Amino acid sequence: MPKESGRPRPALRAAAALLALLAPWPAGAAQEAAAPGAVKPPLVVRYEAYAAGFPVVAFDFRLDEGARGYALSGQVRTEGLLRLFYRLDLHTRSQGTIGVGDLQPLFHEQALRARGKDRTARLDYPGDGTVVTSLVPAEDPGRPRPTLEQIAHTLDPLTALFAMGRAVAQRERCDGRFAVYDGRRRYDIVLSDDGTESLEYSPASVYAGEVRRCAATAVKIAGFSWDQDYSPHTNQGRVWFATPRPGAPALPVRIDFGSSWGFVTVRLTELDPAK
Repeated sequence: MPKESGRPRPALRAAAALLALLAPWPAGAAQEAAAPGAVKPPLVVRYEAYAAGFPVVAFDFRLDEGARGYALSGQVRTEGLLRLFYRLDLHTRSQGTIGVGDLQPLFHEQALRARGKDRTARLDYPGDGTVVTSLVPAEDPGRPRPTLEQIAHTLDPLTALFAMGRAVAQRERCDGRFAVYDGRRRYDIVLSDDGTESLEYSPASVYAGEVRRCAATAVKIAGFSWDQDYSPHTNQGRVWFATPRPGAPALPVRIDFGSSWGFVTVRLTELDPAK
């Protein structure tokens, strides 16, 4: 993935697009979103991304799920040597309802601070397939905005991740196309099945056991800088899913993808459902 304006942001966005992970927000809001219905124990996980063997990004993620609702929250931040010259902190959360066979987001918020500058986005979902977007600051001049038709019936990045995990757990295979809109960019994540394998214990990962291996493609549709983001407008990767406990959605336990600054691997490093 080429760089934009000399900065390594595209690789970070690729990791965020595949994971969209994040620090716990107030538990009260999560409990409210998950009601009515019995609330499952919260699922709290941490991921770390490595490039050329060095830590570059950390992801903290929390899921609160009830019979008819969900709340997702988390934080993404650069780490290690990368943080010395590229400081990035992203806080985000989503809430929505769980219907028969699908998820309906209610709202999504994200606050990004990078290189001393702040950017926020708020997405609201009236329930008719449309998305109401509020951006501060407004999108960069000259960058093509997704059309209303392109963003209709899309999911926010966190809900999309949850939807993928639910689909893999329910179908016991990887397939499907998930339409994602983060307030500025519109893309699809396409999963295809690549069988199963057994991961052995490693100090770099908390999970060992049978996993579902998936090929993943991020198809860029609108909102990208095409003059700096050269064709083809796709990113290829591979995701390994596993279910950490009965009744939970499948979670990525490993993600691999290429970037302009080397091969990147993301691993599940902490799993604490009791938090």
